[in-house]
Amino acid sequence: MANEGTFWIDEEEGLLIIRDMDGVEDQFVIEDELFIDDNRYLILIPEESIDDAEAEAFVLKIINDQDEEVLTVIDDEEEFQMVKENYESLP
Repeated sequence: MANEGTFWIDEEEGLLIIRDMDGVEDQFVIEDELFIDDNRYLILIPEESIDDAEAEAFVLKIINDQDEEVLTVIDDEEEFQMVKENYESLP
């Protein structure tokens, strides 16, 4: 996969930080982290929207590509529904 930027997780602050190729950083609050069938998913809300009661969360999947963690969107509707159902069933 092409190196399109970097990301890291600030576990203390509960943030995912993404830096693009131009060095611009975006921060996302990690609402939850799910492990389903050996896959890791992050439920995220943009940090600037965290106080907005109507802010919508979104999901990114972390995959391993040649011993490197890579963020990817979920293109498969069935996989997305599985993650959504797991998230909604949490206490």
